Amino acid sequence: MPAPRRSAARRLPALVVLLLACGRGEATSATATASGATTQGDGETTSASDATGPSATSGPADAPPPTPTPRSPADGEVGVSTAVSLCWDPVADPEGEAVRYRVFVDGMELSKGILGEEPGHEGPCVGPLDLNFETTYAWEVLAFEADDPAQASAKSAPATFTTRDDGLTGVVFADDFSDELAWELSGDARSGAWIRGIPTGTTSDGLLSQPGRCDPGGSCLYTGTGSLSVAGGETIATSPAFDLEGAAAATVELRRFFFKSEPAASGALALELLTPDPELPGGFAVHPLEQLADASADDPHNRWTPREYAACDAPMVGGSRLRLRAANLGPAIVEAAIDAITVRAHADATICAAGPGAYCRPSDGLDACPDALLCCGQGVVNAGVYRCAAAVPGLDYDAPPPTQDAPNNGALGCDAPDLILDGSYIEPVIVTDIDVTPETCELAEGCLGGVGQRRVLLFTAATPNVGSRDLVMGIPANHPELFHHSPCHDHYHFEEFARYELLDSEGVTVVAEGHKQAFCMLDSVSWAWPLALPHFTCENQGISRGFTDSYDAGLPCQWVDVTGLPPGDYTLRIRLNQPRPDAALPILNERDYSNNTLEATVTIP
Repeated sequence: MPAPRRSAARRLPALVVLLLACGRGEATSATATASGATTQGDGETTSASDATGPSATSGPADAPPPTPTPRSPADGEVGVSTAVSLCWDPVADPEGEAVRYRVFVDGMELSKGILGEEPGHEGPCVGPLDLNFETTYAWEVLAFEADDPAQASAKSAPATFTTRDDGLTGVVFADDFSDELAWELSGDARSGAWIRGIPTGTTSDGLLSQPGRCDPGGSCLYTGTGSLSVAGGETIATSPAFDLEGAAAATVELRRFFFKSEPAASGALALELLTPDPELPGGFAVHPLEQLADASADDPHNRWTPREYAACDAPMVGGSRLRLRAANLGPAIVEAAIDAITVRAHADATICAAGPGAYCRPSDGLDACPDALLCCGQGVVNAGVYRCAAAVPGLDYDAPPPTQDAPNNGALGCDAPDLILDGSYIEPVIVTDIDVTPETCELAEGCLGGVGQRRVLLFTAATPNVGSRDLVMGIPANHPELFHHSPCHDHYHFEEFARYELLDSEGVTVVAEGHKQAFCMLDSVSWAWPLALPHFTCENQGISRGFTDSYDAGLPCQWVDVTGLPPGDYTLRIRLNQPRPDAALPILNERDYSNNTLEATVTIP
């Protein structure tokens, strides 16, 4: 049963919030078009007259501010902290106008939307920001007049910096297949050879046999095109060499897809680590990482699955390589795809021991870890990386600890965030009519069933974090694969945050659907400690332990389109953090996925 609401979430009148943008209140395209406005990247709007500048009779043309220069981190700096502020040299407007700044990291703007009192940033710094380890970022900044954002400088030249490693591992090889890295292709298969590109989604007897996208995106390595299954032999892809010299152990992370239509023994996908050994045939010792041979109908590997493999018995030497082998000598249809490969060298062999920090597989159940340790997912995004760890308490939603610094007092579990759904926020449910034009952003986002007058069911969805730690997303550039750019709103949306389904009165048949791609995840209000200050914002995203991210009734896409449904009682089902249709695991790593679904009875008058 949902716990009672701790404190009121921010709420806006329904007639107002319907005019606010996807996720956090940007003006919709339909409103902007009607008023002759143009939408800025952070959700602000400027009128057409503002954008044209002064008339010819109003005096000298208003010059924009000069371009600022990034200062810190310095261009090319390495070993930068993962909690860093981006700073630049401030500039002065030629006419003495007040100046603000827009900041972009890897082309993605750090935006407040209209949650901020003014567009952009005051400067000369923004942050601190939570960044990923061992990642290279490029950032830019521009200046604009606070009273006339259309008067803006050019972006600065990109400044790059690389964050430090975690002190335990180092990346020795990585390939997201966006560029050609000279994999060696061989084999005797007469069709379905490995190629780099974007696969074409196909099915076989109703099962997904080849994905329609790469994971996380862009290009990947896959077998054949369309219906050209691997047949008549095997196709082999061998990576460029990498150096494991001096490492105590190594791990290989990747995303893989495998389909096999029949349980014939000949069809398989093998992933192997090769280490140089001149005394062996081919000059390499073969260390198997995984072999898949079951039919997909029996063991559904035909989903993009993040995996990690530990190399504990292989020699750590230079000149090592990865090898992918997809084979099929029988009548089965066999397809495979590989993406986002990372090989890490580990400074110690903890992952190969039996104890805290050891490599584990949750599919092994109670045998995954010794001594009552839990097999726990690592990181914010579910990357298939698991380690043995002691159980720690989360937060008791009914009676949290008295302060943020007090020990957690909830159920034991992995040391991770845990998002739940609080049903007390859903009421009151509002059914109202809205006018939709072809230019309405929410139509383009798939949140409405058509143009004209649409009837929508409005409700609030609240997602408290009752886990043992914060959910730390940081800047959108940390996880670009989870965000997509909305041309209509001119900002990035976090995909697959929640799904909404309206079921019939029996709670069986889905009669209408909706979804929420979040503009950002942030600390809306603390359910545990009402006086606690929020930490995460749209610029630096996340949900702190003890805080709730609330999506108020009436925010665009925060509804289900119920146009044409008869009056009566229905069941509203909200599902949070679900796997994508072609993915095996939920997007975000949580300690408990069983509390991510909520159902409530609603009435359409």
